[in-house]
Amino acid sequence: MQTQTDEILFSGIKADDYFSFNQLFNRYYSRLCAYAFEITKNRFAAEDIIQEIFVNLWNARHKTEIQGKVLHYLFRASRNASLNFIRNEASRQKSLKNYSFPQTEINNDILEEQEFISFVEDCIEELPERSRQVFKMSRVDGYKQKEIAEKLGVSIKTIKNQIWKSLQYLKSCLELKDAF
Repeated sequence: MQTQTDEILFSGIKADDYFSFNQLFNRYYSRLCAYAFEITKNRFAAEDIIQEIFVNLWNARHKTEIQGKVLHYLFRASRNASLNFIRNEASRQKSLKNYSFPQTEINNDILEEQEFISFVEDCIEELPERSRQVFKMSRVDGYKQKEIAEKLGVSIKTIKNQIWKSLQYLKSCLELKDAF
């Protein structure tokens, strides 16, 4: 079987051919993740960024026009999304530093519990956007993995993978706070 060019695959995607989409995804996912990681220095964020690019490509397939090579488009989209992640992360970190926490007299047990809850929430907020969304839909909103996959238009395997990675990250984040 002859390998199809990226441009032929993209034409297939525009014609609702999921097989073409899957081929393009499999062809470039790892390379794009490595590229996004070089920019973000965050493996989870890089994977989320690239997954989001492909989800958006599929969802906007009828409207998306690519001038030039598909690979150039994917790398440019990866670069822009990675830079946006860095900009948003820097802004979030600055906001956290500028936030002043009110000082009140509270029972020590309640204070420790609130500090722990706050720490868990901070760890959750450090997750990349897509992972945070999936984690909250699963653990906070109570959606089943199949429901999340349908709502986000991704496979159940992707959802399971994101939840697993989120839990692994949260575990390591909470281990840093060994006082609890």
